[in-house]
Amino acid sequence: NAINRYNIQAVALNPLCLKISWKDIADYSFLGEFDLLHHLHTDIQTNDWAKPAHRKATTKYFKLS
Repeated sequence: NAINRYNIQAVALNPLCLKISWKDIADYSFLGEFDLLHHLHTDIQTNDWAKPAHRKATTKYFKLS
């Protein structure tokens, strides 16, 4: 699973990165909280998941779950 693979790599980095859990991911309410996205050199604004309507729908979906 992606979270386990991330956590294995996170502790191998220097400096160490914090481990993440599914609860952490579910608690994020918008993309700005993902520090990983701040380090990308590609434009992500054109992706469907970056569009405001899709983000709002995703937030509502997780609130219903």
